[in-house]
Amino acid sequence: LEIYTPYKKLLLHNLDKLLCLWDAIRLPHEEWKQIFSLELPIISFNVNPNLMRQQAQMSDDSCTQLIQALLDFAQQGARCSLCDFQHLAGWLNWALNVYPLLPPGLSALYAKTTGKLESKALIWVNHDIVCKLSWIICHLRSAEGIFFLKSMSWN
Repeated sequence: LEIYTPYKKLLLHNLDKLLCLWDAIRLPHEEWKQIFSLELPIISFNVNPNLMRQQAQMSDDSCTQLIQALLDFAQQGARCSLCDFQHLAGWLNWALNVYPLLPPGLSALYAKTTGKLESKALIWVNHDIVCKLSWIICHLRSAEGIFFLKSMSWN
């Protein structure tokens, strides 16, 4: 480790050299973006670039928050606004980046909101939605994220 003077902190030797080069050519950079760890947060997903099989998954905190939101939403007979339905669907769409098997769980949300335009209109949470969201919760609790394969040659 070496001290990088502008940030007043210890950084890896190669990172220090890279930042010095960027300073020399006046390439802007920000301290908070200079991360080195076993897992890197990329759009709120944890990516471990050092694994033999590179993997991306949600952070434990993000996954817990999503599961809690699903549990809160999946109450049969409750009424939620169209905006709430859309917010949850958007959150689940974001999760598709690392859990590509979730789309079947979204079908009930989309079916219930299709053709509706009034964002404050209340929509019933029916049995189908509760079942699909429960399936998603079960999947999130057991899924390991997505793995990226790395190969030097194809045989």
